Amino acid sequence: MNVSPDFSPPIKLMKPYFLLTSFFYLFSMLWLFFINPQSPLDDFSMIAWVHLYMLGFVMMAIFSAMAQLGPVVTETKHHNVFVFKYIWIFLTLGLTLMFIGFYVDLNFLLYGGGLVLVAMCIYIVEFFLTLKNARRKTTITTAMKMSNLFLLLGIINGLIMALGFNSYLEIDPHSLLKAHTFSLVIGFVTLLIMGISIILVPMFGFSKRISDNEFAKSFYTLCAGVILMLASPLFSTSILESASYTLTIIAILLYFFQLAKMMRSRKKVVHDIWARSIYVGFISFILSFLLFVFYLISPDPEILKLASWILLVGFFGFLIIGNLYKIIPFLLWFEIYSPLIEEQNVPMLHELLPSRLTNLQFISSSLGLAISSFGLLLKESIIFYIGAFFLLLGATFLFSSIYKMFAKNL
Repeated sequence: MNVSPDFSPPIKLMKPYFLLTSFFYLFSMLWLFFINPQSPLDDFSMIAWVHLYMLGFVMMAIFSAMAQLGPVVTETKHHNVFVFKYIWIFLTLGLTLMFIGFYVDLNFLLYGGGLVLVAMCIYIVEFFLTLKNARRKTTITTAMKMSNLFLLLGIINGLIMALGFNSYLEIDPHSLLKAHTFSLVIGFVTLLIMGISIILVPMFGFSKRISDNEFAKSFYTLCAGVILMLASPLFSTSILESASYTLTIIAILLYFFQLAKMMRSRKKVVHDIWARSIYVGFISFILSFLLFVFYLISPDPEILKLASWILLVGFFGFLIIGNLYKIIPFLLWFEIYSPLIEEQNVPMLHELLPSRLTNLQFISSSLGLAISSFGLLLKESIIFYIGAFFLLLGATFLFSSIYKMFAKNL
C-alpha cells in the first residue's frame, strides 16, 4: 500500500468530530434514564434515542474515521478536505432539531432532517469525488461507494417518513420504517464496518488479510439483501422482505467465516484495549444475529428490542470505541511527534493513551451492557437502569480519555 502523509486531513480539523463522538455517546447514555425500557420500539422516545445514538455517536465516529481511512485505503488525497469544517456543524444542528421534533413538534423533524441530509450530501459528494481519482479500485472501495449510496437512500427515506408524519404526503410512514432502518443500519453502517474491518483487523490484529474475491461474496450478497428491502414498500407482497432477510443472513454468515479466518491467522496475539473491545463487539454481533434469526422464526417485539440493543450498544459501540483508542493516538503521534524523531525523544504510541481511564471504561461499559441486556431480557426496568448507570460511567471515562489525549498533546 503506497501511503502518503498528505492523504489524511490535519488532526486539528478532525478534533471536533472525535470530541463530539464521545460527547454524544455520553449524552445518549445519560438519556437512557429518560426513556422507559418497556416502551415499544415505535414509541417516539425510543426512536429519538436511536437517532441520538446513531447520528450523534455512530455517524460522527464514521465521519471522523472515514476522513482518515478512506483516502489511505484508496491511496489518494481528499478532493476537498476542508468541507469537514462544516459537516459536523450541519449534522449537530440537524440532530438537535430532530431531537426537538420527536419531543415537541413534528415539524422540526423536517428542518432537522433537511440539515442532516445536507451534511450527508456534502460528505457523500466529497467522498465520491475523492474515489474518482483513487489509485486502488478494489471490492472494498466499491463497498464504500455502495454504503454511501445506501446512506443517501436511507436519509431520503427518512425525510419522506417525516413528510408522512406531518401529513404533507398521504402515506403511512410506518410502511417505510423497515426500508429506512435496513438501509442505514445494514446497508450503510454494517456494510461499511465489514469493509473497513478487512483493513483494520489485519492492521491492528497482526493477521493476514483475506482476498478481494472472498470479501466480494459477503459484500454482493448483503447489497442484494438491502436492495430487496428498499424495493419492498413498492409491492404489497412480503416475498421481497423474506428474500432480503435470507440474503442478509447468508452474507453475515459468510462474513463471520471470513473474520474467523483472519483471526486464526494472527501472527501475534495482543490482548490490548483494542482487542478486548473487538472481542466484546463481535460476541455482541453474534448474539444479536442469533436473536434476529430467532425473531424471524418466532416474532416477538421484546426479542427484536433486545437484539437491537445488543447490536447498537454492544457491536457498534465497542467496535467504534476500540478503534478510537487506536486511531486517535496514532494520528496525534504521526502529526505531532513523528517529525521530531531525530531531534528529541518522543513518546511511544501506547504512552499517548490514558490506560487507567480506558481500562475503567472497558470494565464499566462491559458490565453495563451485560446488566442492561439482562434487564431487557427479564423485562425489569430497575435492572436495566443499573446497567445504564454503568454505561454512563463508562461513557464518562471515554469522554475523559479522548479529551485528555487532545488537551495533553494538541
